[in-house]
Formats: sequence, structure tokens, C-alpha cells
Amino acid sequence: MPSGDDARPTFVLVHGSCSSSFMWAPIQRELALLGHRSFAVDLPGHGFDAQYPVAYQAPQDLDAWAAEPSTLAGVTLRDNVDMVVDIV
Repeated sequence: MPSGDDARPTFVLVHGSCSSSFMWAPIQRELALLGHRSFAVDLPGHGFDAQYPVAYQAPQDLDAWAAEPSTLAGVTLRDNVDMVVDIV
């Protein structure tokens, strides 16, 4: 069994939909102040990997955006689970 600092758990923080790992920054700061380690996961298609259609960007073309498939259309719950399991 690990001893000392290695015996403490590492908190793996997972965001919900329409968010990213950045939402955990205040919590991670507080955990660090208490001496805890943490790792915030970005699920597939979120955070720095997020992609936005050209129609969404300025100037917005709402008609084109309404007809364009979501950039997350191919991401499944299994993809999210696999990402978290790989991290853990």
C-alpha cells in the first residue's frame, strides 16, 4: 500500500453537457489548498477540442447554423465513458 502523499486519492472531475474542464478551476484551487490532487477531464468534443460551425461564428448565419449538424452528433455516451475510464 502506498504511504505518505501517494496514499491520498486523486479527484477526477468530470463536467456535464455544454461545459468543459474549466468549470472545475475554483474547486481544483480549493482542493489544492487542502492538499488534494485533482484532474479535470474534458469529454470528447469539449474544452480545447470543441469545434464550432462557421455559421455560428461572427457574423452568425442562423439559417445555415439551423441546418448544420452538431459537431457532437457522432459522439456517444460510450465515447465519454471510454475517455474517463482511460484517464482513471
